[in-house]
Amino acid sequence: MEIRSNRPIRSLAQTILILTTVVALVCVLAVSPAPSQAQTVSQIGRRSPERAAILDAERAVIEAQLGIKVKFVVVRLAAYGDWVYAALRPRSATGERIDYRRTLYAKVYLPDMDSDHIDVLLKRHGAGWTIVEQAFLPTDVVWEPWQNKYQLPRALFLTD
Repeated sequence: MEIRSNRPIRSLAQTILILTTVVALVCVLAVSPAPSQAQTVSQIGRRSPERAAILDAERAVIEAQLGIKVKFVVVRLAAYGDWVYAALRPRSATGERIDYRRTLYAKVYLPDMDSDHIDVLLKRHGAGWTIVEQAFLPTDVVWEPWQNKYQLPRALFLTD
């Protein structure tokens, strides 16, 4: 009795190639870090010392850019591991909306085009915070490229 099959017989080289690929894939998966379940997005509270340090880091940049003292209205301040996203509205030292025409930014300020908003992405370095990305008075969503570039969760940037 003769058994016939339409399936081609794999060569030894093909079998070795398949096995090598499977072993390599298993090794890559074994040494690749799994997403940390411990890392979640959390809000940074009003009384947190981290909050003051983060806002002070951004304040120094904005005050130099505008040439005036500023406060921030915090729209969102969220953390994910060593990353922080801040959505802020700058205000004068007295808490009023800033008239950008009376600042160092006046020459490039476009009242019909610019927003009254700052988006900032910071990263912890040791005990301090470094500004990684900043959008000053943006008119569009700026954090989507940041999310992709730094592989951050969408929840870091969006309110619940």
